Amino acid sequence: MSRRLTALLGITSPLFALALGVTAPPAAASTPVVLAPWVSCTDFWCRNETDDTYRVDVVVNCDFGVVHRTTAYLPAHRTTGVMGGCGSHREPCASNHDLPCTYDNPIRGIRYENVVIDNGAIPPWPANGTGSSS
Repeated sequence: MSRRLTALLGITSPLFALALGVTAPPAAASTPVVLAPWVSCTDFWCRNETDDTYRVDVVVNCDFGVVHRTTAYLPAHRTTGVMGGCGSHREPCASNHDLPCTYDNPIRGIRYENVVIDNGAIPPWPANGTGSSS
């Protein structure tokens, strides 16, 4: 009997581990995206290790089909937070369906496009772009 149990566990344990691996959620932190040599972004943070300022177009995919586009300026030798909110929507409140409540639209993804060196003056934040200007 113990041999059968050992054999059964020997077969089912790897299958169980495989099933867990297939259904496990992705890691919390994403892999950095390299935009140019020594310039990379992870989620809403970008790091520029060069002597140049980079300009990058940021595309944020939101829930409800909303796409938010903005421009980020990445100053030399800085880590820069990239803004990219998805706005909000109104729907009946959970506690009182007669009253409308405002909820943030979830962010589904972010991508960075059209990376170029731009050593000109950085526009005032946040009116004409996102990212640090100091």
